This record gives sequence, C-alpha cells and structure tokens, in this order.
Amino acid sequence: MYVPAAFRNSDRETAYDLIEEIRLGSLVSAGQGIEVSHLPFMIDRGHGPLGRLIGHCARANPQWKCLDGAQEVLVTFLGPNTYVSPGWYGTNPRAPTWLFASVHVRGRPQLTSERELRDMVVRLSNEMDPPSSGWTPDSIGPYIDKLLPGIVGFNIDITDIQTQLRLGQQNAPDDRYRVHRVLSNGDLSQRLVSRLMERFSFTDLPEPVAATNPPGGQAG
Repeated sequence: MYVPAAFRNSDRETAYDLIEEIRLGSLVSAGQGIEVSHLPFMIDRGHGPLGRLIGHCARANPQWKCLDGAQEVLVTFLGPNTYVSPGWYGTNPRAPTWLFASVHVRGRPQLTSERELRDMVVRLSNEMDPPSSGWTPDSIGPYIDKLLPGIVGFNIDITDIQTQLRLGQQNAPDDRYRVHRVLSNGDLSQRLVSRLMERFSFTDLPEPVAATNPPGGQAG
C-alpha cells in the first residue's frame, strides 16, 4: 500500500483497534489467479510478534484451497470514507480529495481444526451480537454443529501491518476545523469520518476539537 508520510500511522494498537471496528476485510490471495473474498475477521493481538487474524469462509468458496501457508495473503480493511469539497476550506486554491482510514495486513494463512472452527464461530457471535438481543450461540448448539461442515476456518499469522489515516491532518488547523464541521453535520458516512478526525486529526493541537465552533467562522 502506498502511504504518504503525512498519513502513515505506525502504532500497532491503532491498527488493531481499527480492524476490530471495521471487522469486514477483503482477503486477497494469488493461487490460480487473483481471488478476493469479503469476510469478517477477529484478531488475537498477543499471538506471535505481530498478532493473528482469525476468519472463516464458505467451503463452496474455492479460495480456501489457497490458504495452506504456501503463499502470503493480503487482507485489507477500509473504514469510513467520504469526499471533501474544495469549497469547505478557508484557503484556496484547493483540490477535491477523499478522507478515509485503512489497514493492510499481510501474513501466512493456515487452516484450522474442526474444534478451532467451532470455537471461532462462537467467539465471533459473542463478540458481535449486542447484549440487548438476548441471543447467545449456546441456544443453537446443535444447529451450529450442523452448519460447520459447510464452512472452513483459518488463521493468518501477521507478518506486516500498514495503517493509513488520510484525515486532513496535514492541513492548517482552521481548514481542519472547517472540514470537520461540515462532516459532523452531514450524512452517516461523513459523521463517521468526522469522529475519526476527532481521534486522529487534532492530536497536535492543545485544545480538543469542537464540532460546532471551528475557528474562522462558518465552513463553506
């Protein structure tokens, strides 16, 4: 992944946090041609030097046959993203751009045992299902057992992680505040990006971002 220096983040915990927030990754392998599957992932942060991704796919998906450790695979995670208009800045001339957060993970995959597969399916359900639902995977144990032959589990021991936070942090404070104000009052994708900006785009400033009062007046 090409990552300009201004957008590169080398903090491993940030990468792990984003993976857990995004969850849906694109698994890319190059066996008999390029294969891509969009799958939910979990992460074991403490496994090995860089951690481990845990996933599963349908047995009918031929990509699992490439996950034998012979070749490295890539998993990409793309978080909230949105367009930014030049008209939102206080400075000019400006060009249109796109804000986003992404994590690329490379590693060696290995297929799991049947017992590990069941454990990972239960764990993913427990991690993702909201407590308010009142549902637990234990309530459908026999049904899970019936489904397991139709899926394949795998682990990916991570060999490299790259994180890109393209969130306008290279801009002057006033421009950052202006863009943040527009996004924080926009649609769902824009609001999600504004929250990422709050986490990562104002860390060099002494005061926290204020969503409704950017310096320099109204954004536009």
